[in-house]
Amino acid sequence: MVRRAAFFFEGIMKSFAFLAAAVLSIAAVTPASASSCSSWKSTCESRGGGAYCQSQFAKCMKSGAWTEGAKFGGATHTGLTKK
Repeated sequence: MVRRAAFFFEGIMKSFAFLAAAVLSIAAVTPASASSCSSWKSTCESRGGGAYCQSQFAKCMKSGAWTEGAKFGGATHTGLTKK
């Protein structure tokens, strides 16, 4: 009976460790880590956005929100620092 309990808890701990590692790796990969308008402008320029980046930057400085182009999913990121 003690062995079963040990294997049970060992399995739970392995599952928890795997889940925690998966969540952390996903969080590290997402580009939404950009927290300011200027960082999103840099991301946009690195993607080859051109004049689109400047117009989005101007909008972001007023609203604090950045909308990615449709080519990159079209997600809107809000609550950005206006800098």
